[in-house]
Amino acid sequence: MIELFFPRMTRDVQSAVGPGHLVRRPGASWDGWFAIAIFPDGAPLKWLKAHYFRDGSRPGWHPLADVEGLGPGDELFAAWADSCAVTTLSAELPPGEPVSSAAPLQVKKEGFFSLEGSAPHYSERFSLPAEGVEMRFRFEAGWPIWWSRFGGLLTYAGQHASTDVELDRPEGQQALSGFGVMEHVCGASVPFDFARLLGFRFHWDVLAFADSVSHFDSAAGLNATVGPGLTVGVKAAARFPGRAQEAMSGLSVKYLELGRQATPGGEIAVPLKWEGRLLGRESALAYTATASTPVAPVIPGGGMLGFDFEGEWVSAAHGGRAVSGTGFNEYGDFAGALLDLAAG
Repeated sequence: MIELFFPRMTRDVQSAVGPGHLVRRPGASWDGWFAIAIFPDGAPLKWLKAHYFRDGSRPGWHPLADVEGLGPGDELFAAWADSCAVTTLSAELPPGEPVSSAAPLQVKKEGFFSLEGSAPHYSERFSLPAEGVEMRFRFEAGWPIWWSRFGGLLTYAGQHASTDVELDRPEGQQALSGFGVMEHVCGASVPFDFARLLGFRFHWDVLAFADSVSHFDSAAGLNATVGPGLTVGVKAAARFPGRAQEAMSGLSVKYLELGRQATPGGEIAVPLKWEGRLLGRESALAYTATASTPVAPVIPGGGMLGFDFEGEWVSAAHGGRAVSGTGFNEYGDFAGALLDLAAG
């Protein structure tokens, strides 16, 4: 197995995300708007996620968003989990482009989705009327991370934030507060199933530090594997307690324990315990993560789950310091390689 890391790109971490990066991109064949909340220990839920996906791909073409299990077709998705159960809901949306403007900021799919506000305060609403479910997020954005800046091919802007969430469902309403991520992604489509052809799999961790100085102390890293033997630490960034955000090398992952789960789409492997590592110019983070929720099996060969973590942050200025907290993970496995690891 060959492991590579892309160069750290501090510019990407420091570049602001403005209204123009959050609206529908002219010429993009698809767009996705995401909202994630990660809650601290003791909260009734571990995590929440929602997205609105606009699919303008040609029939039979594959948006690059396939790697996250998005599409085909326009959809709205919502999911949440506690330590015992996970709920996932989705709805196919009627055709038609969303209203989209940067001044004032507004993205709206009538009856289903809205995004508005101005930096650093934003609000997003996701509604599933047939299910009687609505999520309302209020974000205070703290720092940006650009996962991709390849123009019309793939542009992926994220903002780490504090968030207040209201979840309405037939059983009642819940109001929760925690760490949040809001993202906009858009890009191109291709005429072949590239993820399966390449034997692609990925692992994405978002960590919210429990011993925070600000509401924005967090880290995130992405790891991808192509074929049987090339693993790439794509990108990572962190804002350690009491520090400014900094670029890190992409995530390195070692699975310590894998389970197996039957799903409607076939059996998948489930990460139960793993080690992660991020390396920066002045800091390093090593942590052990343990799954804290069931998996939502909504990504090919994988899904979404919550986790708890403990680790050590080492920096030239502060020496070693123990860290812990809660997190959110997404992983996909188009070739079934994790199933082979779980069997071993």
